[in-house]
Amino acid sequence: LALDVRPDSKAAMRARIRSLKRLALSIFPRLRGYRMKSTSTKEFGLWRELDRRDEADRVRLAAFLTEFAEMADARHRMVESPSQLKKGGLRLHDDMGPNTVRMLLEFLERSRGLIDVKSFKNILHQAHVVISGEPNISLIPNPKPGEHVTIIGDLHGDLDDLLMILEKVGFPSSDHRMIFNGDFVDRGQHGVEVLAFLLALKVVFPDHVFLNRGNHEDSSICRAYGFYDEIMAKYSSPRLYDEITQVFASLPLCAIIRDRAFIVHGGIPREEGTTIHHIGGIARRTHLQTFCTAADRGKVGAHSSRQLIEDMMWSDPDPYVRGQAKKTSRGAGFRYGPDTVQKWLEALGSESLKTLVRSHECVENGYDMIDCGDGYKLWTVFSASNYAGGGNKGAVLRFGSSGDPEPITYETSYSGERESKQKRRHKKLVELICKYQPHLERQFEKIAVNNKITVNQWEEILFLELGLSIKYNVFLNPEDAEEDRIVHNSSIDYKAFFHHCQEQNSSVHQHSQALSAIFGL
Repeated sequence: LALDVRPDSKAAMRARIRSLKRLALSIFPRLRGYRMKSTSTKEFGLWRELDRRDEADRVRLAAFLTEFAEMADARHRMVESPSQLKKGGLRLHDDMGPNTVRMLLEFLERSRGLIDVKSFKNILHQAHVVISGEPNISLIPNPKPGEHVTIIGDLHGDLDDLLMILEKVGFPSSDHRMIFNGDFVDRGQHGVEVLAFLLALKVVFPDHVFLNRGNHEDSSICRAYGFYDEIMAKYSSPRLYDEITQVFASLPLCAIIRDRAFIVHGGIPREEGTTIHHIGGIARRTHLQTFCTAADRGKVGAHSSRQLIEDMMWSDPDPYVRGQAKKTSRGAGFRYGPDTVQKWLEALGSESLKTLVRSHECVENGYDMIDCGDGYKLWTVFSASNYAGGGNKGAVLRFGSSGDPEPITYETSYSGERESKQKRRHKKLVELICKYQPHLERQFEKIAVNNKITVNQWEEILFLELGLSIKYNVFLNPEDAEEDRIVHNSSIDYKAFFHHCQEQNSSVHQHSQALSAIFGL
């Protein structure tokens, strides 16, 4: 909202801001509810919203990289010889069986070392053959008494969490099926090892392990989020990366536990009239990307394959939305309400199929449940604990023969020194403030006296311009010696504030990953 207020009308400015804030809170009840939450939950919600803003930037970067790579034909610019490949590491037998998986697990538990490139390629090849022969929708029998189906959410290259899950729920078997619900790589340091282990499980236990595609199983997103860099650091092989992205594109899009649950990474199709047959008819192996680019958006129509994939990989539920809201802070997908979930599950044609399980969204306790009414429920499960430093728990959902799934939560131990939550949150806020500095500076200038604004004015402007309800004392970095120069007697020198933010967030540092991804092409 633009505020056209003269500098000498500060009282009118404050009154207008209070009025607008009351109006916004009346329109968006979730913001009113946000005020009622505990401090820790508020801080986690702020961290998650900042992370979504960051994701929107990376989606734009990924779209640019897609177009740039196509123009430059980057995939074939580098001539790679066998001598260029980094060699060494664990070698596995070509004929894979349960003992191979056990050997790989013991190796990862013991050393976290490199897997030999030939062994890794063998896993990729065998898994590609198995996965390519599967339908877009995996059909899984409802567990009988004594049997279980475990659903694992986002892992994001976190080997500690994967090992913890196996310790808690065990290996797949004839009475234990496992569904890994996408986002195996990116952000974590062990994407290669996590991916290799999951694919090996699929090869050895093809009828008891199911791998759904997530929005990070995407050739462009992995360049923007770090998995490409991991491949280059460990194997120096663009061709190996291409082979992996072909496997990503071959992954099934969703799964159904018969008469129990629909399992998908993100969400449901936005177009009314979409059926399970539309999903089943997608030529999934031709889609290396999971989102629509600007060029795609002019071409996609009702039930188009690319739009369906984006909706299923990128969308989020919103308990305060009726129907659907197309706008999402991620930069792809849409927000859908509980009534939309109920309609979708009803359309699947089974009276007892009343549960939707998805992942994609980091939640504080590792899982969350939305009651959609009439016995219909939506569960979110996220399995990477302390994701990107957010301090969340990890969880899996275990289905028995009847009733709701049982959440199993955990937190893994991390070695090495880690930043505090407050430092990480402060860093993300600084990046966002620098990005929107011109907008914020214009509003501060209108009400400043001798370059000074009050703490309350700072908080109100951030709410109106960025949609963030945040107290200045939450923004503070307690170890920052410059704060005394910026804030004095509850007044903020906004020019000194912006100057200090820019010092903390140099443009080269802010865009280092983008530059690395571009020049990595």
